Amino acid sequence: MNRKPIFVHNRYLVLPIGKHVNSRKILIWSDDRLVEDFDLRLDYINPCEYVYYDLKNFFGKTIELAVQPEMEILDRQTSHPLPQSSQSLNYRPRIHFTPKHGWINDPNGLLEYTSPVTGKKTYHLFYQYNPYDVIWGNMHWGHAISEDLLHWEELPIALYPDDDGTMFSGSAIIDYENRTGLKQGDEHVILLYYTCAGHTSVRSTGKPFIQCLAYSTDGGITFEKYKNNPVVPHIAEDNRDPKVIWCEEMGRYLMALYLNDSNFAILVSDDLLHWEHLQNIVIEGEAECPDIYPLQVDGNPNQRKWILSGASHLYVVCEYRNGRFEIVQSPRRLHYGRNHYAAQTFSDVSDGRRIGIAWNRELEFPRAPFYGQMSIPFELTLRSRKSEYDLCAQPIAQLHTLNAEASVLRNIEFTAQEPWSMPLLPAAYRIYMDMGHCGNPFTINIFGQDVSVQPQKNRIQVKNNTVPLAFDDREKRLLILVDSCSIELFTGDGQAIMTAPLLCDYNLKRLILSSEHPVRLELLEISRLEHTVH
Repeated sequence: MNRKPIFVHNRYLVLPIGKHVNSRKILIWSDDRLVEDFDLRLDYINPCEYVYYDLKNFFGKTIELAVQPEMEILDRQTSHPLPQSSQSLNYRPRIHFTPKHGWINDPNGLLEYTSPVTGKKTYHLFYQYNPYDVIWGNMHWGHAISEDLLHWEELPIALYPDDDGTMFSGSAIIDYENRTGLKQGDEHVILLYYTCAGHTSVRSTGKPFIQCLAYSTDGGITFEKYKNNPVVPHIAEDNRDPKVIWCEEMGRYLMALYLNDSNFAILVSDDLLHWEHLQNIVIEGEAECPDIYPLQVDGNPNQRKWILSGASHLYVVCEYRNGRFEIVQSPRRLHYGRNHYAAQTFSDVSDGRRIGIAWNRELEFPRAPFYGQMSIPFELTLRSRKSEYDLCAQPIAQLHTLNAEASVLRNIEFTAQEPWSMPLLPAAYRIYMDMGHCGNPFTINIFGQDVSVQPQKNRIQVKNNTVPLAFDDREKRLLILVDSCSIELFTGDGQAIMTAPLLCDYNLKRLILSSEHPVRLELLEISRLEHTVH
């Protein structure tokens, strides 16, 4: 293998990406040690975009680079990345978090942190991140912060791949009592639990998946990997995605961990460093990215249940009995379709809400230098319905702070011959409908795209995606969030939610309601959402 020596005299190495070539393996040596390997669609002939590999750790040294399959690599260095063209940003979502560039998937380490030094409250969002391309691979932990869960500031990468593997999904928690003994200074210790995915890079060839710990002693600015990793050695196959939470009933910490097939393990710890197996729980039809948390039934503190869910948002309701968790309601679905995935909830939310975020996958972002968006944050509640329990989701209340203008209309009537129409601006919108007991199907056309409401089939359809409209005989209600490339739907009390691809044609700036049969909506609220810069 030919290695190209490069003397580092600038901050970034310019690497052009093509979208019509296969990935190549980029390998970097320093002092004759392999220090980095990642996949990249390197293309000097027909580049579509450029990646800027950070050389700050090698400044003034000579490194060596190679490519597999072998091809020439050019020494192009720069002090500043070139700005993105405005055309490539035309379809960037307006109210959803997206990275400046690169690929994102699962949300990781969701956390609210209030500094004991400054008193400032900050929400932290970590996520699976490929900084080199807009396809999956090279998993790092990206990092962003917010004061309101809606306006996000992207920070430097929190976790980088190492000799044991790339950085797969996990969770975060605050060690208020310094049980780990890792505290330095006045800030609380923030703990990140993650899967180190062996055998996903050249450096980690032959190594297993293990669960590891990183921590911050400066309020979440920088992170250091724990010197005695792993905290949970390999158990089974590609075991992964640790979710850690405090269990009041046990007075201990829990870790939910995906093992294989539909099997999830529950581990327990007193010091957040040493973990022992408690039990396994099976969620038929579900896999990876577990989340576990308590909720009060109908807000009643005397009726406390535990929710365990997986990546596709199938969930079971559990009760803590005799030192174990027992399933009291078999798996039920919250999200429908494929485009909402790997949802996780925030740790340590001070107002007691259970707030979640999911990855919106398989959306189209034309000509964009990024791929993937996070869902609008949602609040989860547990509601009783006869002898059953419904996990319900609604967008967080802070979403109303984005309202730029709103229209509230009552008793809207329309047919195919006399459709109802309203002009719109090229923007994101929140649309709420109370349909009463409407039984006739109708179409919502927004920015040229159809949403089909089919009460007789008890469903709503967006292209090939469907979601139930109602779960009981009460009035039918629908909440829609539409952004540049997606639509999110919440039906009933939030018992069913769905994200679907919907590429807005902002040439067609209107909302049209039509039906082959007369339809009357009791209430229609339309709010334009404006994501102002803080």
